[in-house]
Amino acid sequence: MNRISASSRAAALALAAVILGAPSLHTQQQSRVQEQALFRLENEWTQAVVHRDAGIMRRLTAPRWVYSDESGIMERDAGIKAFTTGTDSVREASNEKMRALIYDNAAVVVGILVMKGRGPNGAFTNRYRYTDSWVRMDGRWQCIASQDYLMPSTRR
Repeated sequence: MNRISASSRAAALALAAVILGAPSLHTQQQSRVQEQALFRLENEWTQAVVHRDAGIMRRLTAPRWVYSDESGIMERDAGIKAFTTGTDSVREASNEKMRALIYDNAAVVVGILVMKGRGPNGAFTNRYRYTDSWVRMDGRWQCIASQDYLMPSTRR
């Protein structure tokens, strides 16, 4: 009778686990790479707002991008204009608590956008909770829909 030692059996099981787990590890690494790419795009968005760069906004948004907030719904051109013109000047913008949910060629990024600047009523620091929907089209991520709302200020 051919007996396999306990240590040989354990080694074989460990090897099988590594082989069977390899696709999962690859998928996790791939998701992490996609997540980081989406976070970079979200951060580019904040800089486009600070620099009032409509060109970057057009590059990041799909042709039929739609934006909604507490004031209503805007199509692409009106949404880009709202972010890059107006009386408010944003001097700093950053993202907090970003989380990406990736589904093949689609993704949803949620987070908090913090904007600091000056408007007609003086200096402001606003926090917006947002959801951006992204689709991989033409070999790159493009935002297809954005929704945010101004979070109530908290006194400290």
